[in-house]
Amino acid sequence: MGALRSPGFRQSVLWQEQVPRPVAATTPLPRAADVVVVGGGYCGLMAARELARRGRHVVLVEADELGRGASTRNGGMVIPELKAGPAALEERHGPLGHRLHAAVEEAFDLVEGLVAGGAPAARRVGTVELPPPADRVECDYRRTGLLLCAHDRRLRGEMAATAAEHRNDLGDPEARFVEGATLAAELGSTAYPCGVVLGRTGGLHPARYHAGLLGLAAGAGVELHGSTRATAITRQAGRVRVLTSRGPVDAGAVLLATNATADGVAPALRRRVLPVGSFIIATEPLDPELLRSALPTDRMVFDSKEFLFYWRSTPDGRIAFGGRRHLGATTLDQAADFLADALVRVHPQLAGVAIERVWGGEVAVTLDRLPHVGRVDGAWYATGCNGSGVALNTWMGAAVAATICGEAAPPPFAELRHRAVPLRAVRRAYLPVVGAWLARRDRPFWRPSA
Repeated sequence: MGALRSPGFRQSVLWQEQVPRPVAATTPLPRAADVVVVGGGYCGLMAARELARRGRHVVLVEADELGRGASTRNGGMVIPELKAGPAALEERHGPLGHRLHAAVEEAFDLVEGLVAGGAPAARRVGTVELPPPADRVECDYRRTGLLLCAHDRRLRGEMAATAAEHRNDLGDPEARFVEGATLAAELGSTAYPCGVVLGRTGGLHPARYHAGLLGLAAGAGVELHGSTRATAITRQAGRVRVLTSRGPVDAGAVLLATNATADGVAPALRRRVLPVGSFIIATEPLDPELLRSALPTDRMVFDSKEFLFYWRSTPDGRIAFGGRRHLGATTLDQAADFLADALVRVHPQLAGVAIERVWGGEVAVTLDRLPHVGRVDGAWYATGCNGSGVALNTWMGAAVAATICGEAAPPPFAELRHRAVPLRAVRRAYLPVVGAWLARRDRPFWRPSA
């Protein structure tokens, strides 16, 4: 059944509509810089700000208009997580696993230190000098907590273990296992058999957060150049030359912060990242009582499926609900119908609620489902947040900036082997097969409860 569309329905990014577009730079592109940053998302902006704060002349180039990519299209969830928990990471990677998880916890603290309404009162997080409270980014941030819903009752033991790990080993006093009436009180739904509540998660307006980081970078002296596509990187006389659509720029160092949009500028990096589409619908503004019936505790929510759903309330009283059905090509109309049907399946009380927006973007997926930092073609890169990039991309930008300046060792993600995605060039042929296999793992959710 097709989604009920409001009279104002359109294929447009809600977040982007609510934030004025930055004014495009009219200054000429310089021919030299200390550092060139390629990519104007969270990672690139934070890296550029940290480099400029340390006295470097930084030029940032972005192929599109600044603020049109994934950093203003995501769900706005600030989650300190990798796709595996800390115990699993240590089992797989030894002591490095502990440092990987410590990095995502620091990433969460960093975002909370940058935004108005964040918790930390410290002046620094890691190598980052935080702005004073009066200058912190206004982006509707709230520490909401997280609800992770198990799509299969056979995950009950795993969910209970996750809650215990976060409560006992990571010191999260809010971590707890929920099921039955306790879960229904958290979610306003009986669609899932059990879940986990965690405290260290927040929600923000992603486009306002991006605009705030843009302001921090500009305030530090970064030269920002939108609509300037980097096309290639060459080495010359001990320096790196970035060729762009507006001319070359020579630099002492280059950071590729392109994430899912790695393209011809670095073919070796492109082979290591797989862009996967994800889609979001936004409802019309809801009656507050109806909104509370669906999200009584107003947490960030996602489930455990391979093709997971993620949802939340928005600052203007809607529900934003995201996910994807498969790995094949999907139109925005198809995504709207599928996600609207899924939203009502999870929350039957929302039957009859109209959809006002649908949009899509791309998630940077790596073979091991972990972020990576490294060097390729003479440039640094940071990529592969696998759908959890609000905190991680911000932190990785800051961490690589400190490394470029010689103030810190490369972040722990640089110690991981970053393997190429097999047969990436023919992914359209095999992704539907992979998607069908993943969908089979999600089937318990779509079967009636026993």
